[in-house]
Order: sequence, then structure tokens, then C-alpha cells
Amino acid sequence: MSVQQIDIYLDGQPVKSHYYISNGCIMIPALFFKHANVLVDYERENQCIKMKQNKTTITFIKDQYEVLVQNENQIKKETLAVAPLELHGKFFIPFQYVTQHLGMSFSECSSPNRIDLVANHSARSHQAVFYKGPANKKRVALTFDDGPDQVYTPKILDILNGKKIKATFFVIGQQISKTPEMLKRIMNEGHEIGNHSWSHPNFIELMASDLIKEIKSTEAEIHSHTGKFTPNLRPPYGFVTKSDIQIINDLGYKVIMWTVDTLDWTGLTDKEIISIVNRDLTEGAIILQHSFQSSTSKLDGTVKALPVIIDKLINEGYEVVTISKLFE
Repeated sequence: MSVQQIDIYLDGQPVKSHYYISNGCIMIPALFFKHANVLVDYERENQCIKMKQNKTTITFIKDQYEVLVQNENQIKKETLAVAPLELHGKFFIPFQYVTQHLGMSFSECSSPNRIDLVANHSARSHQAVFYKGPANKKRVALTFDDGPDQVYTPKILDILNGKKIKATFFVIGQQISKTPEMLKRIMNEGHEIGNHSWSHPNFIELMASDLIKEIKSTEAEIHSHTGKFTPNLRPPYGFVTKSDIQIINDLGYKVIMWTVDTLDWTGLTDKEIISIVNRDLTEGAIILQHSFQSSTSKLDGTVKALPVIIDKLINEGYEVVTISKLFE
């Protein structure tokens, strides 16, 4: 079976996916529909994919031609021309069938490997995603991802403490379990804590239940050591779909992105990091840095650049605040 790449233009925006043709049907990974704000989940016990939008739920059973469609209190069985199939760890389902039952429309373009799709605009779309704070306040937020660790996190905390600056740390659940004392130090020194998932996966590749588990496990770990909950979450890599955002918001979080990406994790020098901040700094900016040493990256540039960045911000009249304070 030949699986190829395809560009699906969802409401005019390209989303790369894969597909194959079987019995005249376009088959694509179920997770693609997360981009159209469809909740996609997998029930391992029954080996079925559930797709839900508004009041419609479609249940596909792996390798079975029978499908269940539920609208409010009505459930009906239908027969598919092609059974859902698992390939390379992805569940492929009939594209046309889903778009029809969820009120979407599509057209195949004359150009090769492209489809235009118009999503169901009656689906919930109010979503809270923040890239920066208000532009009318001369404030900026310093944020640090992927920690805590015992190498760079204490060095960063020492600098912040010396400069009397409060920052926001988006923490990984696995890292908290290894260094809980560092999480407590972050809190005790007055910094803000944000949720950054349990294991740093790509949210786009997660089913709904797995995404919720990543978030709730981390929140439980944070609460067990601090007694507090956090209202802010940053998706790993900044990768997120409309469906993911809806789930995150429904769990009570704001999705926090960034304005200034220092790319410090790539091993940039302090001068290179400072140059990026100088170039991209605006009022209300959220500056992204990291506080965890991995096997592939070192953050010596971050540690050297941080006091210079703080001095620059203060000298230019910026108030350096936590994420929550930024949005007050």
C-alpha cells in the first residue's frame, strides 16, 4: 500500500498530512482532523477511534466496515466502503466520510497532492492563546522551559534573585519528580510555575485522552510539592491544534506562547541570544529561554546572557513580570 504526502488547505491554511487511496476513497490519519477542532480519541480496549464535534460523534472500529454515528440521542449504524486501518502507528480513516458527517466541504485541486477543505464553522472556536501581553504597558515576561534541573535552573535562579526579578518557569512533570526540591525553590523565591506537560511530547500527535493525561499528571505533580495549581500552560515546541487548544482551555488553562524565541537550546552564545532579544523586543513581549541541560544542548549562553538582558530591560524602562502579572 503506497502512502503519500498531501497538502490539505484547511480554511486556506496548509496542513501537511499523508494519505492513500483504497476503493476510490481517500484515507488519511484520524489525527489530521484535530486541526479542524474535532476531538479525536482512541479507546484501546475496543480498538476504536472516536471523533466528536458539537453534537456529532463518529466511532470507527479498527479493521471493521461498520461505523456508529451519534447525533444527540440518536445512534445509527452505517457501512463503510473501506475499513479503518492502522499503518505505521497511525489510524487511517475515510476522509470524505468524516467531512460529510461533520458538515465540512472539500474539493480536489488540479495541482497534484492538494485538497481544499472548509471546516465546520459552527464548531466552538473561542480559544485562549496568548503570544504577548498588552502593548500599552511597558512590561515584559521572562520564561524558562523544560526544567527544573540541578545544573542550569539553580544558576538562573541565583541571577534572578540577585537582580530581584520574578520569572515564569514552565516545568516538565518528569523533571519535577527527579528534582522536587528545585521546584520548591522556584516557588519559595516568588517565581511563577506553568505546566509544560509530563514528558514533552508533540501534542499534535496525541489522542485526546493522552493529551489530558500529560497535563493532569504534571498538574498533580506540581500540586503535590507546592500545594498550588497553575492557570498557564505552554505546549512543547509550541505545537498545538485547534482541538488541543479547546481541550487545554476546557481544563482551565491559558495557552502561553512567546514573542521572542532566543533559540538558546541550540547552543547559541550569549551575544547571539542578546542580539535576538534586541531585535524582537516589544512592549508586552514574552521571552522564551530554557532551564534544562539535555544530552544534546547546553545553556551556557543563557546563563551569560541573562544578567545582560535584565539590565537592558530595566535600563530601557521595562517592568519585568511573571506571566500572570503581564496580563493584569
